[in-house]
Amino acid sequence: MTSIRDQLSSSGLFQDFPEMAKRELEKLCRLQSVKSETAIYKIGDEPKALYGVVDGAVKLIGEAPTGKLFLYELVSPGQWFGENSALVGAPRGQTAMVIGDTQIVSLLRKDLLDLLHSQPDLYQYFVRVLCLRLRRAGKAIEETAFLPVSVRMGRTLLRMHRVREKYQIKLSQDEIAASLGVTRQSIYRVLKDWKARGWVNLNYGNVELSDSLSLTRWVQETQAELG
Repeated sequence: MTSIRDQLSSSGLFQDFPEMAKRELEKLCRLQSVKSETAIYKIGDEPKALYGVVDGAVKLIGEAPTGKLFLYELVSPGQWFGENSALVGAPRGQTAMVIGDTQIVSLLRKDLLDLLHSQPDLYQYFVRVLCLRLRRAGKAIEETAFLPVSVRMGRTLLRMHRVREKYQIKLSQDEIAASLGVTRQSIYRVLKDWKARGWVNLNYGNVELSDSLSLTRWVQETQAELG
């Protein structure tokens, strides 16, 4: 990503909008640089805007009723975040934490809603995006029910690998376990086996993927065996 227009055109959120609407959105968006470890917003905050990553990465961190934090998602360039609460007007459900110096684009909730109210036909594009997300959420639930933890962990590491490698983002065993909804102990044996195979390196506070091709093959073959 190099510009606000690139962000609007590549994102699943706005990429299908008519060109005229994109031009209006481009005028409303603001580009800003954010220092590492800065919280763009925290759980419970009022949703004043939605955001897109232009360069760098942002962790979305959730919190369990017990107070334990977990990694909800790693947002990479071309993706938007904070749009659900911004559209609905509900308090933030996650904390958005910048990882490494990052460029983001922000769009005020009020500006977006004013545009949508003036052009109601634009709502149809959000309906499509939200339906696709519901399908993905349903698929994630199915995977949790039917796929073993090892396969889900492999898919998670592979999904995040490119952006983690580019921006040197650490991911601890605790974060991985929490993102899968399991205990650290339940993934340790798998990681130990993968380390012996040369697929991962286990450093302090970081699980580094060292052989993505072999892990990809293993995930695909294991899923095929499971049907």
